Amino acid sequence: MEKAKITFTNGMVVEAEENASSLITERKPDFPSDLSVVTVTGTNGEHVYKNAEIIECASVDGRYWFSFREISETERASKQLQANIEYIAMMTDVDLGEV
Repeated sequence: MEKAKITFTNGMVVEAEENASSLITERKPDFPSDLSVVTVTGTNGEHVYKNAEIIECASVDGRYWFSFREISETERASKQLQANIEYIAMMTDVDLGEV
């Protein structure tokens, strides 16, 4: 398998093996909370993910398999709107109930 280098916004670098779109490490890395820019450099060149999300993959060998995806602007806006609603409900002691 080929090697890949993953660079995070805070400068942290993780070395991983690359298998198609999956990245593989011996154990789960301590990922930073800021995934606003994640750069993966490997056999297919460099791919920059903006507002990334970690997708955990099934492991076939006991190692940690994962990949990244970009969160769309619509999805980000929806999550922010929901967070704002929940914050306002909490601050005004409003029970939103089960949705």
